[in-house]
Amino acid sequence: MNVLVTGANGFLGRQVVAALLARGHHVRALVRPAADTEALAHLGVSDIVRADLRTSSELSAAFDDIDTLVHLAAAVSGGEDAQFASTVVGTERLLDAMSITACRRVLLASSFSVYDWSAISGTLDEHSPVTTGAALYGRDKYAIAKTWQERVTRRFADRFGWELIVLRPGFIWGRGHAELAAFGQQVGPIQVVIGPFSRIPMTHVENCADLFALAVSDPRAVGETFNVVDDEGRTIWSFCGEYLKGEGIKRARVPIPYWPTYWMVSLLFNSVFKRNPKLPGILIPAHFEARMKPLSFTNRKATTLLGWRPPRSYAQCLALTFGAVASHGAGAPPGAKTT
Repeated sequence: MNVLVTGANGFLGRQVVAALLARGHHVRALVRPAADTEALAHLGVSDIVRADLRTSSELSAAFDDIDTLVHLAAAVSGGEDAQFASTVVGTERLLDAMSITACRRVLLASSFSVYDWSAISGTLDEHSPVTTGAALYGRDKYAIAKTWQERVTRRFADRFGWELIVLRPGFIWGRGHAELAAFGQQVGPIQVVIGPFSRIPMTHVENCADLFALAVSDPRAVGETFNVVDDEGRTIWSFCGEYLKGEGIKRARVPIPYWPTYWMVSLLFNSVFKRNPKLPGILIPAHFEARMKPLSFTNRKATTLLGWRPPRSYAQCLALTFGAVASHGAGAPPGAKTT
């Protein structure tokens, strides 16, 4: 199969390209005009298109002889306008170009950030509600852009009758990308771990890429949405400890309970700070929940429908991320029982 991969030069993109090549697919990589493509060349990719999705003309040429679009490109930094332009406007322009070509299948990289964490209790799965209406604009700029990106893609797919697959990864981690927002708040030499027993919806970048490569050509994936997590997730306390140890960071962890902290944040936000949207995310209830709310997570749909199993174990992922420095298990919060 001939696959066009946007964002091919990114943290996830390079792994998706490698996983697609390993399954025998031909990959055309779409990268920004000034991107360094040495890593892609090392993987054996010679079919490279340079374009800016926001401004480049003739994007349709990138779809010549392409069977499937794997759309990973999205902005993860910059202001709200810049992220919206890159993620949403860029997607609109890309899909508009695709609409005049023969390509009829899209695999979109969405995100756990599209879910309405405030409305979910118990287990977050593919049936959980996504954020809509005014509540969306109380979320951070990344969540707003990714929600709109998914909406736009679904509308195009409905309009043109495309085969659409949506994958929503949780926190993607790996070498150089293991510090997660779920860790709480650093205060000088102290890491305040909020809700230490809460689990993190995690997927190692290589495991995540493997599911993308599987879903590209599996007919059972068409029309479906899949959450991407490796398992039920590690506790915030344990993975934060693995990160600090693996990176050689000397920082004491201090655990504080989730719910009393959440209610305090809500009180301050609604009264003292008068719902100021420019506060740090940890002081905005909707942002706070999306980072650390104690929920359960599952990859049951991907394992049941597609037969997917993460190819890398947690121990292997730690070794890939931190090298020989990491050790399995990093202790428990003070006063916690261990087995």
